[in-house]
Amino acid sequence: MRRSLPALLLVVLTAAAAGRADELAVYRASGAEPGLFDQYDNDGYSLAVARARDGALELSVRVSASALASRAPYPPSPRPARDATLPPAPDRDAWAAALAGDAKLEAEAVERILEGLAESVRYDADRARRQDPASVFASRRAHCVGFAELAVDLLRRVGLTARTVQGVLRTGSDAEGYDSHIGGVYHRWIEVYYADRGFVFSDPSASINGVDARYIPFGRRELERPRGLTLTSVETSGRLDYPVLRLPQATLRVRPLLK
Repeated sequence: MRRSLPALLLVVLTAAAAGRADELAVYRASGAEPGLFDQYDNDGYSLAVARARDGALELSVRVSASALASRAPYPPSPRPARDATLPPAPDRDAWAAALAGDAKLEAEAVERILEGLAESVRYDADRARRQDPASVFASRRAHCVGFAELAVDLLRRVGLTARTVQGVLRTGSDAEGYDSHIGGVYHRWIEVYYADRGFVFSDPSASINGVDARYIPFGRRELERPRGLTLTSVETSGRLDYPVLRLPQATLRVRPLLK
């Protein structure tokens, strides 16, 4: 059963509301293949792409500090039939339904499922480990690919629309898989569709209903890592004050839901 957020979290949320400011970042990408980056917009996130005179790309990211203004009901009405493209998995069907529980809003169901996933699955950097939903569910270990794949699987099993996203996450040099050419790691996260807001980013191993300006999505699906890509930071400003939820196996930043 999902635990209620601590009362302290609500106090922090209220206190931070007045001081929120959008987070902005500008990056320079050289060696990018055509179409690798493109204009990308969803609720709370925007990536603008412009080409410089020397052929490099200027990537401008803006992340809104506003709360998620969704009141889409859960379960969706009329409730969709189980996604017929999903393979049969009664155990995952039952787990997803139990995690969503008696949620009244889609945003609440998403938060409960992603929190339950983060509580149950441990990060494991082993790239040889299988990352499909069945394998991650059985082993309870995954890196970013497995977290994203199982999250999408669980969300779709309770009638929610979700998909994985590929791109770059800017990190410190001590991050597992760090690539100095991009100043971070190649990463996978997800988007969830809300009936009244459209798609919204989440990172199942790090955040719920929002990401920060370190996330730069690709404009297309990539089967292999881009070759020759160099990504540098030009400027950053602002800071998101999302409340922090600390779990035994993970720490999640949670974009608040507008009341």
